[in-house]
Amino acid sequence: MVDAQRFISKKAFQLTNYASALVDGIIPSTEVDLYCWDTIEEWSQFQPATLKVSPMESAFWYLLYQITFWNPKEIRTCPVLKSEVDSCIDFLRGDGIYPDFCSGVRP
Repeated sequence: MVDAQRFISKKAFQLTNYASALVDGIIPSTEVDLYCWDTIEEWSQFQPATLKVSPMESAFWYLLYQITFWNPKEIRTCPVLKSEVDSCIDFLRGDGIYPDFCSGVRP
């Protein structure tokens, strides 16, 4: 069994870099989609030791969902959506507080 926190901690830095680059228009959404699908596939090979989801894990899955569901232009041009994505990025990088709107769940 994998420790969910270890997995999320390892992947959070990568996810925030992909999300930032996507929102800034540096990388195409296809590259982000590949990363996200690889992450989900890697996660599916593990059975977490606990069912409890931490705030960090919730923010992680929420951000992953947002950047794969919305197109980058929508994220950039919608102030609410951009703020949510930025808040998750900041939190996962240790620069912000837990966003109270996060409702991320495991795939």
